[in-house]
Amino acid sequence: MNQRGFIIEIVDNTTAKMIMQRHSACASCGKCNKLSSECQDLVVEVDNSIGAQKGDHVEVSMESVKMIKATMLAYFLPLVFLLIGTVGTYYILNLIKFTDKIEVISGIVGLFCTFISYLILNIKDKKFKESRDYIPKITRIIE
Repeated sequence: MNQRGFIIEIVDNTTAKMIMQRHSACASCGKCNKLSSECQDLVVEVDNSIGAQKGDHVEVSMESVKMIKATMLAYFLPLVFLLIGTVGTYYILNLIKFTDKIEVISGIVGLFCTFISYLILNIKDKKFKESRDYIPKITRIIE
C-alpha cells in the first residue's frame, strides 16, 4: 500500500514524522494520531532510511501482509479475548452449577479479558516499534 505525504519532523537518523491524508483502508486503526476529530490528516511515524528532510514530499509503503497482520493484532486479538472470557466463564459457571447472574459475571470477565489483551498489546508495542516491521517505509522523495 502506497501513500503520499510530507515530512514535518525528523525524530532520529532512521525515523521521521509525516503528515498524510487518511483514507478508508486506514480509518481508525489506532496506530496514527488524529490531528483533530474532524480533520482527515494524520501524523505517522515512518522509517526514513533514505534520508528525507523536513518539508520533503515523500511516498511511503507498507507491505500488505504486514498491514493485515497489524490489523489482526489490533482488532482480532481483543475480540478473541472477549469471546473466550465471556463464553468460557459462562460454561465454567454452568458446569459448577452457579446460577446467580451468570450472564453479568460472564460479561464482566469478558471485558476484563479484553482489557488484558490491550495490556498485552501495549507491552508488545515497544517490541513492534523496535522491529520496525510495522512502520511504513519511505520509498522515494517526490520532486
